[in-house]
Amino acid sequence: MNYESKTIKLAMNDGKIFDGILKLYEESPDEEEMVLIELLILDDTISVEHDNFFLALQSLRQHLEDKHIQVMCNGAALNVYPSQMQLSMGTGHLAYKLKIGEPARLKDIVNIFEFDNGLRFVKIEEQFSYYNKWLKSLEG
Repeated sequence: MNYESKTIKLAMNDGKIFDGILKLYEESPDEEEMVLIELLILDDTISVEHDNFFLALQSLRQHLEDKHIQVMCNGAALNVYPSQMQLSMGTGHLAYKLKIGEPARLKDIVNIFEFDNGLRFVKIEEQFSYYNKWLKSLEG
């Protein structure tokens, strides 16, 4: 089965940062309509299937947050979130860097599995809260 491999940074609550290896399958071996993320971390493998990579990353992040581990990639940043179109078309690799009061722009599209050192990586709840604040800021 074909997959893309990426190295991501993970942070423990004590500040220790270490690498994990992601395997990204556009078609899960078990269900071709689903994507699969496998994270190889500290002699363990965590597997998550979902409709798209963003939702799979959210599930993976929730699992890791429960173990006090923060994922450090664009898809875990405070102001990064995909549009409904990005989620429904393709596999959910892309999302927008959002700015309060400004509409999302093509130049602000990022790959959720890349790492932008200028971003602040947060828990799922805080990211979703920012996304809702951004949506409200556009209601004008």
